[in-house]
Amino acid sequence: MANIILTPVTLWRDFDEHLPLLEEILSEQDAGGDVLCREVYFLGRQTLYGRVKIYAKFFVPKGKESFPAVMIFFEAGFPFDRKLVEHFTKQGYGVLCVDYCGDMGSGRHTIYPRDVDYANFTRAGRAMEYADKTARETSWYEWAAVARYAARYLKDKKEVSAVGALGLRSGGEILWKIAPYAPIECFIAVCAAGWIAYRDMEKFADGGQQRTFDEERHRFIAGIDSQSYAPRVKCPVLMISAINDKKCNYDRVYDTFQQINPEVEKAILYSSHGNGLIGGHSFLNMDMFLGKYLRGRSVYISKPVGISVFEDEQGELKVKASYDSAGDPRECGIFFAEKADSFKARDWTRVMGNMRDMKNNEIVFPLEVFEGSQKVLVYSFVRYSNNFSVTSKILEFALKKPYKNRRLKSMLLYSGADGTQGFSCFRRRASSFADCFADSDSSEVRVLDGYGKIKGVSAQGGIVSYRVSEPRCTPPDGAYLQFDAYCTADSSFRVVFYMDAEEEKGYSLEEKIEGGGKWKSFLFRAADFKSETGASLPDFQKAVSIVFLSEDDVLINNMKWL
Repeated sequence: MANIILTPVTLWRDFDEHLPLLEEILSEQDAGGDVLCREVYFLGRQTLYGRVKIYAKFFVPKGKESFPAVMIFFEAGFPFDRKLVEHFTKQGYGVLCVDYCGDMGSGRHTIYPRDVDYANFTRAGRAMEYADKTARETSWYEWAAVARYAARYLKDKKEVSAVGALGLRSGGEILWKIAPYAPIECFIAVCAAGWIAYRDMEKFADGGQQRTFDEERHRFIAGIDSQSYAPRVKCPVLMISAINDKKCNYDRVYDTFQQINPEVEKAILYSSHGNGLIGGHSFLNMDMFLGKYLRGRSVYISKPVGISVFEDEQGELKVKASYDSAGDPRECGIFFAEKADSFKARDWTRVMGNMRDMKNNEIVFPLEVFEGSQKVLVYSFVRYSNNFSVTSKILEFALKKPYKNRRLKSMLLYSGADGTQGFSCFRRRASSFADCFADSDSSEVRVLDGYGKIKGVSAQGGIVSYRVSEPRCTPPDGAYLQFDAYCTADSSFRVVFYMDAEEEKGYSLEEKIEGGGKWKSFLFRAADFKSETGASLPDFQKAVSIVFLSEDDVLINNMKWL
């Protein structure tokens, strides 16, 4: 039994999704505006010890005889996010929030029979990460079974005109598993593209894909990992992933995208602005995508961007991006990074395109990389006239020679002239949507005027830079860190160097700053930064990131190595 490798076909071949739902309405309350919230139970699949009892909240527009509905599967361990729900209910969608996590210690929840107790997220154990027996004896199988019955629950509602689905992280992984079978018109996978068995394997690092998998890993990949389901997806797919996401390996997202049935309409977008969170602009894509497939609106879904790197006749390194000839590009550019071995912590440099340089929906960008770098990763983005945005794959290019437009090693890490480039917000998940979408009001880096109208980046709330570990900016032996700071009133700030991509092992110091006057200059040695146990930072060279934290608008400028 343990050697049986089930595929998406054999795993679900005998699944019975037609058992009576036997809906039970627990309550019905006014949810504000023109929306009602119904708490419901309905029955799911049959196990040896009974049927799964599925809990959900169904938000419905008042007084409407017909409306499209979106079922949302949030990330495992996180509650239903009302702000995200309201984004859709305000547009007249019904929203079904489905619990698949089971017993979380309090409140109503999906009830699993005792023979599949591992479907409860807090007690999943190895059943979430491994297929020790077969893919059927996993949490993912039970969660996907819940999702298939949830899709049928909506489809059976006479008032529901069309059914779409949105899945965040683990919720998105669930949707891949039902997309070949469930009665849904489309789905959106956010930070979810499979490759769970490859989670700790860097794609672009040297030898990053070299690993021998045992039989258990093959069972898991074949029957559970979402890339195995992509070729069988039958409905339109929108994939959105965050750059520098510490939970989802965005380097591999396009690999899954490419495996989707070519006859299926699909789109992909990398979100670069939220440091592991999806930027607010992505809601435009989501809204247009759902509007097309759930409301029948005329929305052109653009093809992915084509991208290549080449050396021109002058010996300069260039990027050529090709955009959809049926679209009307209004904004385009590239992002590139020179650090290949840490998808969680890269400094992505943006180069915007001049639309006047575009010919036949193609544009060429200069790629000015550090002469000592071994590789460069690059992708292109475009926003069309209908505000739908798409991106290319992340392309890896080996740097085999010093190109004429190469850059020399830089001691300057940041200046106000860089604007927001080089910094992003640090851990602002408290103000995010569902721990996944950045709140644009509080999750964007701000650049403000300091003394003499000189601009600096604000450390208020926390900002992080990964430039300290990019090849072109790594410090020399015995370097000092220098930067200027400014604040209108007396304040303080904290500086932390993290030595790991998870940003858990930090060395920090705290400084006070007098308000007003001119910019103040600060100079520090590595030994000035201390760990929680009082140990000194040995040197700056192994640092992954630098973080500035302040409760006030302490501005940072002219950060460099000396």
